[in-house]
Amino acid sequence: MPATAQRAAGVLAVLIIACLCVPPLVVLAVQGFEGRGAQTVTSARLVELLGNTLLLALLVVAASLVIGTATAVVTARSLLPGRRVWSTLIGVPLVLPAYVFAVALTGMLGGAGSLTRWLAPLGVERLLPATGLWAATVCLTIVGIPIVHTLVAAALSRLDPALEESARLLGDPPARVFVRVVLPHLRSTLALGACVIALYAISDFGAVSMLRYDTLTRAIYAQFRGRVDLAPAFALCSILVLVAAVFIVGQVVLRGREAASAPHARPAPARRWGTTGSIAAIVFLGIVVLASSLLPIATLATWALNGLASGAQPGPVLVEAGNALLYALLASVVTTLLALPIALAARRRSRFGRVVEGVPWVTHALPHLAVGLAILVLSLALPAALYQSTTTLVLAYAVLFLPLSVGAMSTALRRVDGRLLDASRTLGRSDASTLVRVVLPLVRPAALTGAVLVFFAAFHELPVTLLLRPTGTETLAVRLWGAMVEGQYTTASIAALLMVAISVPLLALHARVAARAAVAA
Repeated sequence: MPATAQRAAGVLAVLIIACLCVPPLVVLAVQGFEGRGAQTVTSARLVELLGNTLLLALLVVAASLVIGTATAVVTARSLLPGRRVWSTLIGVPLVLPAYVFAVALTGMLGGAGSLTRWLAPLGVERLLPATGLWAATVCLTIVGIPIVHTLVAAALSRLDPALEESARLLGDPPARVFVRVVLPHLRSTLALGACVIALYAISDFGAVSMLRYDTLTRAIYAQFRGRVDLAPAFALCSILVLVAAVFIVGQVVLRGREAASAPHARPAPARRWGTTGSIAAIVFLGIVVLASSLLPIATLATWALNGLASGAQPGPVLVEAGNALLYALLASVVTTLLALPIALAARRRSRFGRVVEGVPWVTHALPHLAVGLAILVLSLALPAALYQSTTTLVLAYAVLFLPLSVGAMSTALRRVDGRLLDASRTLGRSDASTLVRVVLPLVRPAALTGAVLVFFAAFHELPVTLLLRPTGTETLAVRLWGAMVEGQYTTASIAALLMVAISVPLLALHARVAARAAVAA
């Protein structure tokens, strides 16, 4: 990297972090300290909320790790027919938030649910309503499974197969090889997946609200709503932030040192599992895909069609879809532009680069509801035009999702061959010209990937949008949440279907473009 560009990027990165990422952290610290004595809830109620939150996180992490690891092993280590298709179908819930599955689960179960009607010929008259701990666990697990699946599948592809072959030559059966050889090498990956899912579970607001399961996030919103004094809400926020910090530290401890791997290890050979094993694997994958994708989408479609047939009015969901697309697009563009100087400054693995790259991750790891409240307080101290404005909302998205773009671009920048930069300077190119004509074209695919990740994250974001959206403006996420709270199930199902219809094709298009770019490279 040209020295002039590196210094300029470092200055810009410090300014961006100081103005964008640090202020919410300061507000959370100050408000949490000042609100430590605020009257929020009783001690017994606080213990109950904390217990509910931790229990939900524990159940979701356990279920996601077991099922996600199993699907990754089945699709990565067997010659199962259509295993790539199965892997793609398992990943579909990645582009949808948990509250969409909460809507689907609500419409599926209960006395009038679609699944109840489908099972009526078999004598099933009523299913358990989708409320409480078990329903929240199911919805969050559906989102957690593809996260673990993706991480474990990537880790398995990096594992040197010679380790497993040596264990087999010593007479260990496949199950013992997996437990004694493969699982220890997956420790770091599983710890990272557990931390990501636990943070998602404790910070979720939409699904637990729709399914009426009391957690700290619901209590924080209840303390904020309709109050002038935000001290009680920030007092509960500080507890939620401490829980998040415990999970992050625990992940670091559990991961330990990264296991060494062969730099050019050949991929592990996929094996045939026999007729019985293949049938069992297909049934298992079919159940996972059916429960996580097919049944929810079919339920939403059935619910929407029945509501429209009965004369229900869905409301201006197309306008709200346009608003959501606009905000997400603005967030992806602004976040990518802000992330570029940070990625350039973090290219060299110096102490300064690690700090510059690490600070945005701190903000990203915090519960979104807490960060949203902090930005709301900051907007009250700024000019009135910024309060509940598009600018504030888009910058809030940037605060939350900056690491998604920085991570993608910094990885690509570290792979840039320094000889290309030397050749450019030898040909008389200036530092600025080298950056524009050599570096940026090489980073463009990674920047696009980061922008897509930010787009989907902003498109689905609920608590921050709920707090900071411009007055009188709704998005699909807010409409879906409000419709469920008010019992407008037709509107909720149509809004959820629109999210599916927008998210899945866009993800497929991006995957196709990325594949073509990889082949061209």
